[in-house]
Amino acid sequence: MTENDIHPEDQTGRDDHVDQGSTQDQAEPMGPVVPRDCPSCGSPSADCRVEVRSKVDLAIDSGDVIDEYWGGFRRDDFFFDYVRCGSCGLLYNAEYLRHDLIAHAYSDMEDNTSGVPQHLLRKTQSRYVAAMEKFAPMDGVYLEIGPDIGLAAKLAVERGSISKLVLVEPNRTTHDTLRLLAPGIDTVVLDSIDEVEPGIQVDRLFLVHVLDHLTNPRDDLIGLRKRMAAGGILAVVVHNEASFLRRVLGRKWPPFRLQHPQLFSRRTLTTLIESSDFKVLKVRSTFNTFSVRHLLATGLSMLGLEPRWLSRVPELALTVPLGNIVAVAEAV
Repeated sequence: MTENDIHPEDQTGRDDHVDQGSTQDQAEPMGPVVPRDCPSCGSPSADCRVEVRSKVDLAIDSGDVIDEYWGGFRRDDFFFDYVRCGSCGLLYNAEYLRHDLIAHAYSDMEDNTSGVPQHLLRKTQSRYVAAMEKFAPMDGVYLEIGPDIGLAAKLAVERGSISKLVLVEPNRTTHDTLRLLAPGIDTVVLDSIDEVEPGIQVDRLFLVHVLDHLTNPRDDLIGLRKRMAAGGILAVVVHNEASFLRRVLGRKWPPFRLQHPQLFSRRTLTTLIESSDFKVLKVRSTFNTFSVRHLLATGLSMLGLEPRWLSRVPELALTVPLGNIVAVAEAV
């Protein structure tokens, strides 16, 4: 999930029924949308003000509706309204999708690298790996949540001494690719964070565009910290909702979308990480390398345009700041 709920739970989407023959009424099915308090500090959402409203008013009544808006960019995109926490400042959705609907959406989708040449994607992923290498070499047990096709993990193997790979990816269409990522190295591919072995001692933990997708990011970070060795290093990449690009584009900023139940700034990201028994060592801006064609295609799709001439645009590399940040932290 690289430029991308990594914590889908195995739910059926319906309440348990009473025993057959009972005279009690059956429980009402849970609705598709559930309320949320601040996922970072737990403050009630009731008094939070809406800061970013979706232009599209959409009734979610099936998985098909979610699929339509889950991937890609479009002129009139749907997302849940974002509120600002009055306590910690986090920007988040005060209501969001039920867990089984999230799992449905993530289980069978295009990987997030689709449409971008792999050698250009490696350049971006290499910057994330380098951010961690400034503080520690790539060695020991490597855990990544949402690796997509595993570009960062492969770079870690090539540039360090990784003894084991544990890759948590809810998009099962990439699992075969991940299993073959590093022949000769013990590799475990899982669907959910909950499946990570409790007794494992992780040395290097990567979450690239993951925290903004998790419905319970603080709980998940605390759970991951318990699986880390003391002194282990964490690298987190997220969109920066306080960036210049977000201020310029307003509601049309691409990260305002259905996949992101919360979005971070440098301050709110640091607050969340350090509340989970990590010490933040550095937070800085990152750059992304794309092809000119991909950037044009993304921009035009946001305007509702898909011109035929786009296929003739060359795949020239362009490195640009897109308002993303990377934080590196140590398990304490």
